[in-house]
Amino acid sequence: MNGKGPSKMLPRITVSVGPSFGQRARDLVESLNIPATEMAAVVISGGFGNALSGKQNKVADKAMALRGERCPRIVFRLLIIYLCRASLERASRCVQQFISLLPSFLGTDDEQSKSRLQLFIWSLLLVRSRYGKLDDGARFHVIAHVIRETVNSGKSMLATSMIGRDDLFNTSSLSRETGSLHNLIQKDRVLSAVTDESKYVKMLESDRSRHLQELRAKMDENSSSEINTQKTFEDEIQSSLHSILASDESRRAAFLLAHEEEQQNVAEKWMHMFRTLIDERGPWSANPFPNGAVIHWKLDKTEDTWRRRPKLRQNYHFDEKLCHPPSTSPCNEATLPSSESKPSFVGHIPEQMKKFLLKGVHRITDDGSSEPAESGAEPDDPSDIHNAEIIKSSSDQIDIVPDRKELSSPSQETETSEVLMSVPCVLVAPKRKLAGRLAVMKDVLHFFGEFLVEGTVGSSVFKSLNESSLSESAKADHKPKSFNWSIHLGMFSDKGTSPDNMEAEDLHKKELRTVKRHRRWNIGKIKAVHWTRYLLGYNAVEIFFSDSIAPIFINFASQKNAKEIGTLIVSTRNELLFPRGSSRDKSGIISFVDRRVAVEMAETARERWKRRDITNFDYLMILNTLSGRSYNDLSQYPVFPWVLADYSSEVLDFNKSATFRDLSKPVGALDSKRFEVFEDRYQNFCDPDIPNFYYGSHYSSMGIVLYYLLRMEPFSYLHRNFQGGKFDHADRLFQCIEGTYKNCLSNTSDVKELIPEFFYMPEFLINSNSYHLGVKQDGELISDVSLPPWAKGSPELFVSKNREALESEYVSSNLHHWIDLIFGYKQRGKPAVEAANIFYYLTYEGAVDLDTMDDDLQRSAIEDQIANFGQTPIQIFCKRHPRRGPPIPIAHPLSFAPASISLTSILSCMSNPPSAVLYVGLLDSNIVIVNQGLTLSVKMWLTTQLQFGGNFTFSGSQDPFFGVGSDILSPRKIGSPLAENVELGAQCFATMQTPSENFLISCGNWENSFQVISLSDGRMVQSIRQHKDVVSCVAVTADGSILATGSYDTTVMVREVLRVRSPEKRVPRKDCIIAETPFHILCGHDDIITCLYVSVELDIVISGSKDGTCVFHTLRDGRYVRSLNHPSGSALSKLAASQHGRIVLYADGDLSLNLYSINGKHLASSESNGRLNCVELSGCGEFLVCAGDQGQVVVRSMNALEVVKRYNGVGKVITSLTVTPEECFLAGTKDGNLLVYSIENPQRKAIVLRNPRTRVTIPS
Repeated sequence: MNGKGPSKMLPRITVSVGPSFGQRARDLVESLNIPATEMAAVVISGGFGNALSGKQNKVADKAMALRGERCPRIVFRLLIIYLCRASLERASRCVQQFISLLPSFLGTDDEQSKSRLQLFIWSLLLVRSRYGKLDDGARFHVIAHVIRETVNSGKSMLATSMIGRDDLFNTSSLSRETGSLHNLIQKDRVLSAVTDESKYVKMLESDRSRHLQELRAKMDENSSSEINTQKTFEDEIQSSLHSILASDESRRAAFLLAHEEEQQNVAEKWMHMFRTLIDERGPWSANPFPNGAVIHWKLDKTEDTWRRRPKLRQNYHFDEKLCHPPSTSPCNEATLPSSESKPSFVGHIPEQMKKFLLKGVHRITDDGSSEPAESGAEPDDPSDIHNAEIIKSSSDQIDIVPDRKELSSPSQETETSEVLMSVPCVLVAPKRKLAGRLAVMKDVLHFFGEFLVEGTVGSSVFKSLNESSLSESAKADHKPKSFNWSIHLGMFSDKGTSPDNMEAEDLHKKELRTVKRHRRWNIGKIKAVHWTRYLLGYNAVEIFFSDSIAPIFINFASQKNAKEIGTLIVSTRNELLFPRGSSRDKSGIISFVDRRVAVEMAETARERWKRRDITNFDYLMILNTLSGRSYNDLSQYPVFPWVLADYSSEVLDFNKSATFRDLSKPVGALDSKRFEVFEDRYQNFCDPDIPNFYYGSHYSSMGIVLYYLLRMEPFSYLHRNFQGGKFDHADRLFQCIEGTYKNCLSNTSDVKELIPEFFYMPEFLINSNSYHLGVKQDGELISDVSLPPWAKGSPELFVSKNREALESEYVSSNLHHWIDLIFGYKQRGKPAVEAANIFYYLTYEGAVDLDTMDDDLQRSAIEDQIANFGQTPIQIFCKRHPRRGPPIPIAHPLSFAPASISLTSILSCMSNPPSAVLYVGLLDSNIVIVNQGLTLSVKMWLTTQLQFGGNFTFSGSQDPFFGVGSDILSPRKIGSPLAENVELGAQCFATMQTPSENFLISCGNWENSFQVISLSDGRMVQSIRQHKDVVSCVAVTADGSILATGSYDTTVMVREVLRVRSPEKRVPRKDCIIAETPFHILCGHDDIITCLYVSVELDIVISGSKDGTCVFHTLRDGRYVRSLNHPSGSALSKLAASQHGRIVLYADGDLSLNLYSINGKHLASSESNGRLNCVELSGCGEFLVCAGDQGQVVVRSMNALEVVKRYNGVGKVITSLTVTPEECFLAGTKDGNLLVYSIENPQRKAIVLRNPRTRVTIPS
């Protein structure tokens, strides 16, 4: 009223500029805040009209029911909008629909509804006054009709103003009607309705703002969800792309890895060929054998069955400057690193040959490089051939030669082999430690080195390995198209590109070029896998092989990795050799040697030692191995005791106890006066963190090993490295056996024991490389080690006597005390205290837990101390060790009672007509005999074990019994006709044992072949012809796995025994027992090959020829080692070699025997006093058994060839001989008899054998 209320409302109703009619309708409907589906049903074209119609509409009814009083407000507003803005037709239709719904809108009789009704009527009047004249006044009537119907429907609500005034709605008078309506409207109610409407509008605006915010939030949420979905999709695409790229990179990396390995192997073959061509036996040699060239040597890692390493190999990288005092070294050489010094043979190669070889080496080593700078022009300096040789130096830098099968096609194997497990690890060797990854495949172990490790192999190394892998992964992600093979520099990837770091990278590149980064080992050749310690933690495994390959020592990041990889290797090996369902003998299956298995193996070895089945040396070596001592880790090198105390006498007396050291005490307690100092220290030492101890130093440490072995490479290099790049002061070097022992008795910081080399390798006592070790303060020049008087100046005699002392009865009876101290119950606890056997606490396992140590500096310091100052072996025995049993002389008659052996029986007429016995061999319990007319027969060898079904123990109830039994294979002709001028002998025959059958190998026939003959039926099952001339001799390894043949064509061919026969017995000649193609053809001889020896354990092939030369080659890789010349130049007739590395050569020309070491040193000579037809070795390798024209069997010692015993025969020439495992002799005579020399049973003066023809009585 008074224009105030309407003035506020009018702008919302009458504004002419604004949203369209449809938009206004939608806005009003949205203000209802109804769900979207309901709103859609109302707002669509004609939607509200339909809602206002009389027709039933569930959606509209639901909306009205939900919204209550809001619905009339909206309807009233919509009607006003229709009346103001819609066409007349639509306005009229809306009015009609509205009128039909009026009763429902005016059903509530409350004050608010009354006020709203009056405001509505007032609004209609105002609309009529404003818009009534539109459409020629027709709209006026429409609006008036709405007013009337509204007033008529709201009578009850307007009752107070309408009583007795029914004529109010008479349409005859417009002015009068208008006045009457105005009289009905009450001012206070209109104002109240306006106020309420204003509040309602504000509420709507607030709701709308809130709804807008909620809508925006939903939109943001939907947008975020959409963005996340899009990002996820993009990530999936990127991930798939990266996966494809990573797969491609992985394939490329695998190819590059295989290519690099193939290059490495080709380079090794090239260098092997190069050395073969230029060595003293090669066709391009500038110094043919014999010559006076100085050759330098280093230790060969090849181990025999007893884990001895007796061999040396040529050192092609010897530094000549070390032979001169530092002050006299030439200036131009002093500036060169030691590895750059020229080898002695390079200067003698013709210039054109140098260029040719250099070209080949550089093509192999440089063409594979991804960096242009390394694949540029070839150097002009011929001396660079040595640098190229260093880059890829066959097996001299790494001393591990791959199996010949693995060397052939690494790329093919890489593609086909499935990697069962791959873990980061460190390959530990004395000279270097190489970090990388070990991959276990179905048939090989593959190690790839990434970087060299300096110092100890602590946790930081594995962090570097992980960083390297992550760095390479990052490189692959960021630069998938520019892969750079530099994985070995991963440990420096986070150090930036400063000049120092670049220098370090360049240095590491150069160092890695001298190292064989790829190593492969045949899983089928593994014979044992031991779980062992490194830095006192059980994080390592040591793997042993059956074909003389040196064991490998691998350290892992955790105990879990070590156990898992060790178990996997063992199971893979067993599955490879013994597939499921196969009928092969399962005795070869091995177990992972953890601590429990190691203790069981030690107990088994202890029982064998007690029975004297193994020697003291063998037993100590077994205990060292099972307690974690390893040649690969100098910090836990095998430890052996001082056994002698007399280093001043002219002659050793093994019958005096004073000759020996007291084995019941540790070295520190041997001298009572010095021990008082240790006792005082132990009693008075007081430290809250360090337990009391007697000895601050240890009996075995890296320094001790390098002290003893400083004269032999690679230990000379390691010694200098340990001492800061030079030899220690001359007065502190190992120079005298007696002085060293006395120092161990008097010096309070010296309690060291010995190492195994003291008992088998005299070469470490000699300065064979002529090192300049310095001059003592008294002016004495240090060279060879000074030996005790009883050694007579001979290192060989010293080692022999030391070994004899170790195996003596005194040591055998007391060795268990020393075992208790080092490996047994006196190692720890109260017994150790009582035995005064307590060392500094960091030498014991479990003293510290490095894995829980957070301080890297402290951890590194403790690791260094553990590595450098000694580690106590793993404790094996927790109870007192038993004493060794008494000797049984009759079990080893040659050692204890050679006089007990005599001629006990004679087997006559071995062939008909009688002919000389050319060959006698023993295989299992079968005696193989070949006569002059190539007649083969096989008889049974009867022993006590066979007779009584028990072990060969010679107990009181089992008298010794030996004899020849009945025929297993009756005599029959074998072989092909002989070649002309071929003298058959024992060298033309060899026996060979396979899992399925036994065979005889025969040679010397006219067709230049050798033949394989079955010993079960005498048939020839294979004939191989590869030599260009007559095959003159054959030899088989002790395990029957390798066969070597020598020929008139001056070559030696080495073949593998396949051990397989076809089950089809109807075509035996199709069987393949021996490989047709040799894996080595060894050259170097200038005349007929007359004798051969081949050994897997020693990795050696020794061949003698008619011109008096003897040539040594390695078995695994066919590398030339050395040559020997018979002292008189006579043709070599016989050759015998023991497993201990002693070689005997016999020549008919001067009837002499000559003894050599495996390293070529001449040890002794002896006259044979007659022509020898057979030279054999005893099973223990300590005795040489000879026989010949004199008809005697002569036994000689392999130490100096002195005669131990002569056994008379029957006055007949002995033409063949063999020694049985029981140390009996079977000798064949020229007239066809077989003589049996054995231990005579005093209860029997006549031995009756099963074959009636062989009944012979030997007079007592």
